[in-house]
Parts: sequence; C-alpha cells; structure tokens
Amino acid sequence: MKRNLKWFILGLIVYTCLLVTDFSLAQSDKAPIFAVNTVTYKDGGTKVYMGLGYKVIRYHVIEGRQDTDFGTWFIEYDNGQ
Repeated sequence: MKRNLKWFILGLIVYTCLLVTDFSLAQSDKAPIFAVNTVTYKDGGTKVYMGLGYKVIRYHVIEGRQDTDFGTWFIEYDNGQ
C-alpha cells in the first residue's frame, strides 16, 4: 500500500510540474512544451494545443487577437469578432 501511495504522489508531482511549466509559458505568450498541436486555423496562424487535462490556444488572428488562452479541454476557440 505504501509503495502505491509513493508512486501516486510521484506521478502527481510530475503532472503538476508539467502543468505549471506549460501554464507559465502560456502566460509569457510562448508555445507549450508538454502539449500537442492539434489544430491550426487559417486565420493568420492560430494554434490549439492539447495537454493532459488542459488546452492552450495561441491566437494569431490577422488584425485581431494576439494572445494566449489556457484552460480545460472545454474552452472554445474565439477569434474576437
């Protein structure tokens, strides 16, 4: 039982490190490292990245949004128009 608890805690710590890393990169408007690019929109280059339980949307709309959103898998693409 103790062995399983140790592995669970270790996994939780690693997951938290991955999440915090990608969150801090999103806050500084950079691409995430531990998430996979799933969609690239033809609006100027907006990219959607999916991670383990989170989604990052890097907006690059021509004459529009130029920021980054970080949230759960349920956040929607919104070009601001």
